[in-house]
Amino acid sequence: MCELSKRNIFIIILLALLFGSSSLITLGSFEYPLDPSILRLRYLLFGTGLIIFVLMSRLSMWDLPTQPKPLVFSWIFFSFFIFLSGYINNDITVMRDGIWFMIFIPIIFFSILPKLMNKYATSLIPIGLFLGVTPYIVASFVINPVWQSQEGLYRGVFANSNQLGFMAAVMSASIFIFLISALSNNKGLFTIGILYLLLLLSLGVILLANARTSLLVFIVLHIMFLKKMLQRPNYVIFSVITVIFTILIAIFVIPNDIFSLLLEQISRIQDKDSLSGREYIWLKTFIDMQLLGNGSDYFEKNFGLGAHNTLIDILGINGIIAMLIIMFFAISSFFYAFSYFQKYAKEEKYASTPLIITTCFWVLSMGEGLFGSLGSAITIAYLLSMGVIITKKTTDNINHRFNNKEREKIYDFQV
Repeated sequence: MCELSKRNIFIIILLALLFGSSSLITLGSFEYPLDPSILRLRYLLFGTGLIIFVLMSRLSMWDLPTQPKPLVFSWIFFSFFIFLSGYINNDITVMRDGIWFMIFIPIIFFSILPKLMNKYATSLIPIGLFLGVTPYIVASFVINPVWQSQEGLYRGVFANSNQLGFMAAVMSASIFIFLISALSNNKGLFTIGILYLLLLLSLGVILLANARTSLLVFIVLHIMFLKKMLQRPNYVIFSVITVIFTILIAIFVIPNDIFSLLLEQISRIQDKDSLSGREYIWLKTFIDMQLLGNGSDYFEKNFGLGAHNTLIDILGINGIIAMLIIMFFAISSFFYAFSYFQKYAKEEKYASTPLIITTCFWVLSMGEGLFGSLGSAITIAYLLSMGVIITKKTTDNINHRFNNKEREKIYDFQV
């Protein structure tokens, strides 16, 4: 774990506030829009957290990053074309988003917040993420218990079951980061066992919600985790025992109606239509695509619901150019997140954070539109992870140039 100083604890609380407040949007949907008062509360809480972070920076960290260039400049170009799309379509909402993306995200998420968190950034982000999203899952079981649910799909406090699965997938991403860190720190079997039980609980929530995209996220992240675990044979044996023990608990302790519902959801995942009608929306979006998009109300006017895919969402609203640029940004983010993990894994126990969060974000993007004015918890975590990479790269470049100058001075002195 990171050093839990008073300052770091305060940062964790603020991060949980950002992740939790941004995720209020997941309680509603196109079919069941949120009450305007909840949306105002979302912006109020999120804005309060950001203002406190900015005040903590004492206005000394306000700069626009420039490294690594593929990440930074593809984001700037993407933001510019978002703004241009809004201007061409006379859409104030899209223009507002473009300004937010172009100016405030680079300053706040790519610079101020990563610098404030400093060397603890990769550990503070997953802790804040876990604390920010877990209350939604706990509230689901407290307010709307599984055994009292009268619907075929369990959705907890959310407008639909996919949002519950989405939140469980995000929670599992933070747990995977904790597990990889625990393995790197050679933590005891008890710690590994507790974390693995939490992981299995998140899997249970995903299955109850019958959320296929979230299940895919879990499987992909679990494969990445198993690669790390195979380096510790004793942990593998213990994890197998933990899984068997958990299954036995599920069979003999969990009430029959809940266990039956879980088995029913597993069978439904197998029988569920692969795209649930989304192929029509995606095909129509490709037919209607424009260089600079069709405006923020495109999907609501034509389909009455969202695109359920981040790239298709950008294509329909912002256009072909914006979609191609964000695809380049996505590929670059995977490259730099993997490079970060490889380079710093020995010195940073949480070096997997950018890679795990990037993977979670883009796999979830296959089934949800995650780029909005604020997005949700995983969107904020993804932007912060890119900020960590950018800040580290910029610092390394500065140190490299400084060391080169020092070597030149020594050489000149010797000559």
